[in-house]
Amino acid sequence: MIEFTVPGLAAPQGSKRAVRLRNGRTVLLESSARVKPYRAVFALAARQAWTEPPTTGVVAVELLFRFPRPKSHYNANGVLKAKAPALPRLDIDKLVRSAADSMTGIVYVDDSQIGILSACKEWGDTAETCVKVWA
Repeated sequence: MIEFTVPGLAAPQGSKRAVRLRNGRTVLLESSARVKPYRAVFALAARQAWTEPPTTGVVAVELLFRFPRPKSHYNANGVLKAKAPALPRLDIDKLVRSAADSMTGIVYVDDSQIGILSACKEWGDTAETCVKVWA
């Protein structure tokens, strides 16, 4: 098993948009500008934790996405507002897609090798993604 933490705000990998180039080719662009930098930091953390060649077998992955609460969730006296959401309002499947793709070619050959997946999101003191992989 390996365990590592990715610092920073997780970026969900959302939809892609098609753009036609002048030469007639069509390319797909990520709709969120935050995905590429997040995936780069994630890949770096994975490379530091996983020192072997990518595994070819089935893996189990556990992901915990932690987000700091925005100031707007608190009253002026620092008390959490009653209407503050219990969970971050990001699609967990899009967060998982971004994280799983970041480990492709580093921890495993392809993210289709993930046989068991556990993912959760929560509010916390810091923005980070905690990762555990069993290979």
